[in-house]
Amino acid sequence: MEKTILDYINLIKKKLWLIVAFVLVSCLTTFYASKNFVTPVYSASGQLLVNNIANVPESNNLNNLNFSLNLIESYKEIMLSPTILKSVVAEHPEFKLTEEQLAGRLQIKTSEKSQVINVSVQDTNYANAANIVNAVSQEFIRTLPSLMMLDNVTLLTPADPADAPAPVNGGVAMNLIISFVVSLMAAVGLILLMETLSGALRSEREAVHDLGLPVIASIPVIRKRDLGKAANANARVGEGAYATAE
Repeated sequence: MEKTILDYINLIKKKLWLIVAFVLVSCLTTFYASKNFVTPVYSASGQLLVNNIANVPESNNLNNLNFSLNLIESYKEIMLSPTILKSVVAEHPEFKLTEEQLAGRLQIKTSEKSQVINVSVQDTNYANAANIVNAVSQEFIRTLPSLMMLDNVTLLTPADPADAPAPVNGGVAMNLIISFVVSLMAAVGLILLMETLSGALRSEREAVHDLGLPVIASIPVIRKRDLGKAANANARVGEGAYATAE
């Protein structure tokens, strides 16, 4: 017999205490893990602008643009080169990073047909990540003229160490929201699955449909408190006054 939406709603109402308990345990576990085991990671980013080559006739502006776009790939490799990283590590010992560690944290990205280079760094401290972005960007701009005889890169948007963004790996509030939604869906789905796999008859309508026989009588659910009330009522109705003599 196919169940209706009302049947499933009634089932969820009966198992509501189980759903609430499951969601509560999941959220408490997530909160504890987020506070004690998950280290927040922040991402800081800045932008570099690759300008067109100067002192070229107007007719060659399109060629200049294409040349600048082609240079971007070379610039990305130069920013991750030991020359730049070694200088940053030497000039900023407060970062407490090696060249390999700095290279692992740097992310250099560009958009297609764009002259903007995005530089980002992830760290457990946002101000430290922002300072690393600015240090690498400034060192690259300062070193580029001596490496390629070009001076066509400017710092478009530096990272602001004073910002206070949310962690990229999710804060406590976000983790709790995700845990609540996922645990709620899992609890409801598990209950519906168990109900689908169960062969028990839970109503007179199901019994008539599955067995093909009419229901003569039904026994309601009897709880302990109902038994106690019935016993007290019988005692009050049937008992009389008795007297004994010796």
